[in-house]
Amino acid sequence: MAAASLWFISLPPPPGFQCLRIVTPGKWGGRPANCSSPLKAVQTGYVVVLHTAGSSCKTRTECNQQMTNIQHYHMNIKGWCNIAYNFLIGEDGKVYEGRGWHNEGAHTYGYNDISLGIAFIGRSPNAAAWAALKLLLHFAVEDGYLSSDYLLMAHGDVSNTISPGQPIRNVLKTWPHYKH
Repeated sequence: MAAASLWFISLPPPPGFQCLRIVTPGKWGGRPANCSSPLKAVQTGYVVVLHTAGSSCKTRTECNQQMTNIQHYHMNIKGWCNIAYNFLIGEDGKVYEGRGWHNEGAHTYGYNDISLGIAFIGRSPNAAAWAALKLLLHFAVEDGYLSSDYLLMAHGDVSNTISPGQPIRNVLKTWPHYKH
């Protein structure tokens, strides 16, 4: 067994540990992006939480369809080079990769090149979606994609929008790292 595998096994799992499941574009039916501008830093210090305007999804099939709908809207209607967000979270408890860890998003003016944009698919995330967000943030810090002293913000905190809505913002306000 490789040293990295032994290192991972010896670490205690975080409280309430579950597996983080990231579904790549190849698995949800995504088209190739037309761009790949990198974030300003490999380890970003900001996370912006948003919601999508469409329906939520509770199964892998529904979420795959929502992801292709979002990509079609962003690329074909808005004229963007890919989905605006780095990651999206479904109510099936899975994280769906949009632009991924290292690519600049198109979600929040002034923060696209210095933050991870994470959107809930739909407007009222369930417990599985909230758990997936916590796991994603934990993983991002542990694997060096996100600074351990990152700032967590709601989209509306830094942009003139109601996204991600007051119920989501009320939960985020109780989390460590939240800043407004």
